[in-house]
Amino acid sequence: MKCEEKEKDVNLDEVALTVEVDSEVIDGVRKGEITQLCLNIDDDNKNQILENINGHLILVTDELPNIYLGCYLYNNGEFPYAIRKELQFIVLHNSEDRCLARILEVDTEPALRFRFQGPGKPSIEDPNGDSCIWKVMFNVVPVLEKSRKYLMRWNPSISSFKESNYEECVDNMNRGIFRINWSIYEWEEARIGDMFYMLRVGDDKAGIVFNGMIVSNPYVMDDWAGSSKRRLYVDMACVNPVEPGEKPELTLEKLQSAIPEYDWAKGHSGALLPDDVADKFIELYNE
Repeated sequence: MKCEEKEKDVNLDEVALTVEVDSEVIDGVRKGEITQLCLNIDDDNKNQILENINGHLILVTDELPNIYLGCYLYNNGEFPYAIRKELQFIVLHNSEDRCLARILEVDTEPALRFRFQGPGKPSIEDPNGDSCIWKVMFNVVPVLEKSRKYLMRWNPSISSFKESNYEECVDNMNRGIFRINWSIYEWEEARIGDMFYMLRVGDDKAGIVFNGMIVSNPYVMDDWAGSSKRRLYVDMACVNPVEPGEKPELTLEKLQSAIPEYDWAKGHSGALLPDDVADKFIELYNE
């Protein structure tokens, strides 16, 4: 999966959690009105959410517990498990509808605590118990059936986002993602779930250096260049970064040669690619 994160491009059995929800939830995620999904980890979903070897959970703790508590170990309020690295999507479905959402961030917190009585014995709710139900919160963005394609431009020599900022972002990626905001010139139709591609310009490393999804609606902020103007920005979840200091595989020269009818080198950042140009670009990007 190099470019668009579409269901047809991935094996959902390996990278997705499937959850049955009401149609209102699917509609809210699809519209960008619901951005966080909360689930309780239990025996039915633990192997889909948590790292495990043949169903045996991997603990990330300083000390092993004296008794086996499965996915319910309280561990003094510190989450004792690891979220599956392969988990990238959530499939929301019911008998009438289906929606694919990209996981951006994951957080956890202990919910109901209880005291483990032993195998085969009922558990007793206890605020000081050694066990708990863990709640996991997924920050998500919808994978749209038909997303718009935006070309962002980055010139490190004049941008407020410097080469060192890029290196820091790549070094500190979380679940294969780093997040930044960027100015968008043609903002009127931009929406959560649209795709973007970052074109580096102005030096010998010019080309597509990362891509990703727009994860906010456009909003107004001060001009990054320090002028008195106000600009429109969007938040972005960025994936597939070129290693800092390396030349991208899809260079500016290749773009200009393959799709000469579009002026790649000049223009504003946040340009909406025409459909015909976008189709040719996606095909080239996925080669």
